[in-house]
Amino acid sequence: MENVTVFAPIRLAQGKTEADLLAASAVFQREFVDLEPGVLRRELVRKPDGSYLDIVQFRSAQDYEEVTRKEMQSPVCAAFFAVMDMSTAEEDMAAMEVMVSLESHVRGAG
Repeated sequence: MENVTVFAPIRLAQGKTEADLLAASAVFQREFVDLEPGVLRRELVRKPDGSYLDIVQFRSAQDYEEVTRKEMQSPVCAAFFAVMDMSTAEEDMAAMEVMVSLESHVRGAG
């Protein structure tokens, strides 16, 4: 089984701040992501242009697809997505990168 890493671009909705994103992300992590066994790792990063990337590593492509389906029906996910500029969602989906992970290294692991 090959791990899959997803780079999901995020732009803030009008009037939303990075603090809003971080608060929504914490709830999303605690009440959704942490409950999904197929999610191995998640990191939210700020890009130099002020936009963001949600970098998520999944156990498999099947886990990625399953979690994505669940996201569409989850009120917790809807609250996280509410801080994002969804007017660019189609463009952002096209820019989302889904890749097979070849290796993963974590300091102190192993």
